[in-house]
Amino acid sequence: MRLLTSLIACLVCFGIGFYAGSGYEKKTNHTNTTSSVMLERIKDVFKIVNIEAQFNELYSHKDYTWFDVSPFRKTAIIRIQANVLAGINADTSKMIIDEKTKTIKLTINLTPQILAIDHKLDYYDLQQGTFNYFSPNEMTELQEKAKEHILQKALASDLLQRTSKRMNEMLEMLQQLAIHSGWNLEIKDEQGKVIPFKN
Repeated sequence: MRLLTSLIACLVCFGIGFYAGSGYEKKTNHTNTTSSVMLERIKDVFKIVNIEAQFNELYSHKDYTWFDVSPFRKTAIIRIQANVLAGINADTSKMIIDEKTKTIKLTINLTPQILAIDHKLDYYDLQQGTFNYFSPNEMTELQEKAKEHILQKALASDLLQRTSKRMNEMLEMLQQLAIHSGWNLEIKDEQGKVIPFKN
């Protein structure tokens, strides 16, 4: 009798433990996160960056449907923090070394341009009406407009002028190094025009 009682008690304890364990398993959250990284294209480039500028701007957007009142209006104020890189695109540059005349002939496009804009957006104020709200496509357009805003600000500044001046200083330094080494550096633009150096 005592053995039977002990056996029943063990079965009851086992049942309680199994039930409690099953309940715990049901309450456990399972999270599965997947990511997919695809490498689309690798391209060899030759870009010379010689000016870096930081921009901090507030960009505002407003539109309304039918009437300029709260239910039909949506507005956004976006803070843009951007790092702008300026320089030249030397992808099409060519170099010829003439050992007989000790001349290095370099053909390069020295037109200054904005090479990259690395920007971060913070939605400082975002208001949407009952009948007029921002769709996912509109949010994407806002980001593109914010980047274009920074591009126009950069072009309106003296960034490209600074880039051109800095590039000329670098080329003059290369010319002096070549002369001290007994060589001559001849630089032409893509139209074949020789770029003069200051002595």
